[in-house]
Amino acid sequence: MIIANYFKSITKCLNLGKEIYTSPIYGCKFCGYEGMLHRHGYYSRNVITKYYIKRVNILRVKCPSCHKTHAVLPSFLIPYYQYSLDFIFECLYLSYVVKDSYSNIVEHFNISNPDLSFNASNISSFKKRMEENKSIVNSFFANFDFFYFGIDNPSISSILEKIEAFPEDILEFNSTFFKMMPNYFFAKN
Repeated sequence: MIIANYFKSITKCLNLGKEIYTSPIYGCKFCGYEGMLHRHGYYSRNVITKYYIKRVNILRVKCPSCHKTHAVLPSFLIPYYQYSLDFIFECLYLSYVVKDSYSNIVEHFNISNPDLSFNASNISSFKKRMEENKSIVNSFFANFDFFYFGIDNPSISSILEKIEAFPEDILEFNSTFFKMMPNYFFAKN
């Protein structure tokens, strides 16, 4: 998988469809090939945001050296999740930082998106995955001097606050995490 920072706006990305994939993709994680990867088709998948449920086109590319294929995900998606990164992050932020109740969080999302059947088990699932990934996400922030505070004794709320403060105008969190770490954000351990 490749996480590409095409657009920060999910809406703009969805409106453009396949046209977001105008930039060439370079580099194969499998074999180390550094050249351009070849387009190999598209597939579609759901993306669930706070306000709607839509289908998004995902580009597949193929390495001319090892012939492995890669899916190129826009940075607002997390591999193997239908919920957008922003959706999951807001849910976790409301739970850990704001300390909102499960029922308030569920109501918040279900009012925003009437087509959604979001419930407490979704929140529990997100929290469990965040607990499993706490150490690796915290170690990601050790790469940045301005996020080194609290690195020895991290809490999930402090990690979420670091994600919230990540300088999106310079770096995009999800694609930067993917490039620097051995696994993608929110990976199953």
